Amino acid sequence: MGTQAASTSQTSPPILLDKVMRSYQIALKCDTPSQREEINRRIRDFEERQHNLLGQDVVKKALALYRTNPKERFFVRQVGKAVGKNPNIAESAYHWLQIAVKGKIDKEQKVQGMLNFLHKNPQQLVEWMIFGRSPYTESSLGKYWRLHRRYVINLLTSSRTQLDSYSKKTKRNYYFSNSLVLNGALPTYNQQDVVQAIDDALTHQTTTFSQLPSLSKNQQAFMNKLHLLKQEQIIVAPFLTSWINSYQTSRWKSLKQLAKELAEIMGKPTRKLFSAVRQVVVFTLFDQFMQSVPQLLQGLPVTALVPPPFKRKKQGRLPVKLLMKKDYVITREGNAKDLTRQVKNHGRTTLGFPQKGKKKLTAQVLFPPKVLEYLRNGAEIKVFQVSSGSAPSFKPRVDVVLEGTHDCFRSHKLLHTYLPKIPKGKKQILGLDINRLGEFMVAFNSPVSVPSDLMNLAERYNHLKKVIKELNLGFLRKRKEYNILGSCKLKSELTRVYKRRHRLLREITRRLPHFLAAVIVKKQCHTLKIEELEVDPSGTKGALAQAIYTMPDNLYIYKKAVWLASLELGYDVRLETVNPYHTSSVHHNCGGTILRHPGSGNYDFAPCGKCDQVVNTHANAALNISSLPGTLLPYNLFPSTHVRGPT
Repeated sequence: MGTQAASTSQTSPPILLDKVMRSYQIALKCDTPSQREEINRRIRDFEERQHNLLGQDVVKKALALYRTNPKERFFVRQVGKAVGKNPNIAESAYHWLQIAVKGKIDKEQKVQGMLNFLHKNPQQLVEWMIFGRSPYTESSLGKYWRLHRRYVINLLTSSRTQLDSYSKKTKRNYYFSNSLVLNGALPTYNQQDVVQAIDDALTHQTTTFSQLPSLSKNQQAFMNKLHLLKQEQIIVAPFLTSWINSYQTSRWKSLKQLAKELAEIMGKPTRKLFSAVRQVVVFTLFDQFMQSVPQLLQGLPVTALVPPPFKRKKQGRLPVKLLMKKDYVITREGNAKDLTRQVKNHGRTTLGFPQKGKKKLTAQVLFPPKVLEYLRNGAEIKVFQVSSGSAPSFKPRVDVVLEGTHDCFRSHKLLHTYLPKIPKGKKQILGLDINRLGEFMVAFNSPVSVPSDLMNLAERYNHLKKVIKELNLGFLRKRKEYNILGSCKLKSELTRVYKRRHRLLREITRRLPHFLAAVIVKKQCHTLKIEELEVDPSGTKGALAQAIYTMPDNLYIYKKAVWLASLELGYDVRLETVNPYHTSSVHHNCGGTILRHPGSGNYDFAPCGKCDQVVNTHANAALNISSLPGTLLPYNLFPSTHVRGPT
């Protein structure tokens, strides 16, 4: 390409030599349907033997052994000796056990860190006890641990639920008061207590912010919300008192709804008062909670807040893992090196499924062209994972785990497919705005249309959303009619549709980085700017929330796009994040406010309140993003951290 030749004098991006492992599904070809069903039954028997080895007594011994030496080889060997069972299938079972135990130990350390943080922050501790969540705690721990906020939210809510279970089992009398059970009844308060809590929250926040040299926009907005609650305390106090004295199935969601209703009653429907109302509730209950919470958490065993592995029943069985250095009940031709060489030459290999007293069955494993390309690029076969299928097809599943450098798993075929469809024109800085799946799922500050294949996938995804809604209504109707057969059929259909929708989203996520990279290459861009979307969309239904739910907010798409484009162009493309504040509501040309009224449907095109021009809101947002100052993200953010490295 011309872009490659023109940029040879520039610095090339660094070559990533770290190895990663990635899993791909491959096809198992059987001679006849009856042979496939028999192979599937034998795999099912292996899975059941593996499952029976993972009893709670084995898990307890494994936990003690892991704390002495976490290395997998030592762990697997010692578990076999301690349990006294070391059949051939045990190597696979104890491999999964080692992963599960490692996860439990890691989670215990996270819970201990969370409790230490809450002990130092009483206000967040009370908030966690009331709601099972705490936004300040979530953001602080997420940044400290460098984890996604969703993980921290799940950690907070699950540990809060486990605390209820532990306290009831130990029969701590002071915990049985209705003041501490999550989503139960809270202590009884009157309106005067709520009014006093509003004053206390306002005084506390004023004192805290007075120590700062200046307030940010968010801090000033929060103070304005507290002042508004103080001005309207005649309206706020009765509603909050009723909410506190009522039983709630979910305190977090019900308080969000209450905050929204309060804003409408005050005549300010666009004001988001949830954070301020939440703090008033915390200050109302602070004194009584702090009398019992420290006593409850004192000496609390962290192991009680993290359930042991395999305690909860999981859907399906763990696959049988064919470690290459072991002779398993499922046979294969040679070790990892032999198999890699064989598949490179022939594109297939053979697995054998013996059973005592019966004839050994064999089936061919066919590798798709994509996996063969990765193997020829230098990747190697690490292990196979075999699992059984369910009725009516009884089709076994085989996954291969490949190990190699990041460059082994790179392909430019899809990128070059998109290049001819993108209009020419250099653009030094590209601003990118994401939205819900559809025609404007991604918008640039330069006119670029979404490819037809991505549009087809998005249309199918949106169609399935409507199908799911109809099936859910039918399922509820059948349950009310006590129609067991109809309920089972609709539930099975719902499961299939959900899987289909998940596959569509996965395919969109796979294709989109190549399209973005093609735009960067065609425009010869040096900087890609995106919004910083580290926000929690839980409980919201806006366009941004839908975009975050469908388009991953972990930077995976953009990091991969920049990585692919940098390799193609021969120089490092900068990835920067900008503040998303008002990028969609300010008109880029005149600075006026775009009138995107809730419920009007004016999300794609809306008039400007200053110049009356009807603008494309997504292209306008991309223009705003490209003009804002950005924060540079380091180049080595890709490959993403969720890709597991070699053990």
